[in-house]
Amino acid sequence: MTSSSAAKTLIAPDVVLDGRLALFHAEQRWLAVADLHFGYEISQRVAGRLMPLWGMASIHDRLTALIREHQPLHLIIVGDLAHDRSATAEASELLQQLRALCDVVVLSGNHDRQLAGAINFRASWESEGFYFHHGHCEAEAPGKTQIIGHHHPAATVRDGAGLRLKLPAFVQEGNCWILPAFSPWAAGATWHDAPDSRVWLCTPSRILRLPDPAPAIAD
Repeated sequence: MTSSSAAKTLIAPDVVLDGRLALFHAEQRWLAVADLHFGYEISQRVAGRLMPLWGMASIHDRLTALIREHQPLHLIIVGDLAHDRSATAEASELLQQLRALCDVVVLSGNHDRQLAGAINFRASWESEGFYFHHGHCEAEAPGKTQIIGHHHPAATVRDGAGLRLKLPAFVQEGNCWILPAFSPWAAGATWHDAPDSRVWLCTPSRILRLPDPAPAIAD
């Protein structure tokens, strides 16, 4: 295992949040990411919008670096592997390259429906204490923490001079954990805190924990 200068923080026993938008369990040795939307730029070009193609290389290189550093037994892609069917061949090639490094489990997301015939998706994956699926935390998973994607959580930090910076976020709401979008094209949706939210803003060099929401005051 090699070490890097990437930001990391312990968010639960044995569970490390990596500022490169991934979650790693040091004992169970799984690495989880969500919402790659691999090939987004291809789908945009098909629609007539000229976009650079660096996004796919960025996803490949970041995932490879994470796997080589953390040495997981399983890489869990928690839905939305690809943006649509236009990148089916490229997404299949990415999986082949990743599977040369570790076991890869691909969970189905709403953007993956068009690829179902070409790529083997699973609805969910479980390990001791954890239940992975793409959508909302409504699945029956008694006694397990649910780890999901889909929402692309983000939050904005501001300074006194008017500067605003929107960053991808990892969110804990009780036994529901929401992964940030791994895609470099995902701007993220502003997360509105629930009373039990814990929000971590992620950058490769720093992870920022937002203050907990103020408790509601009863009348």
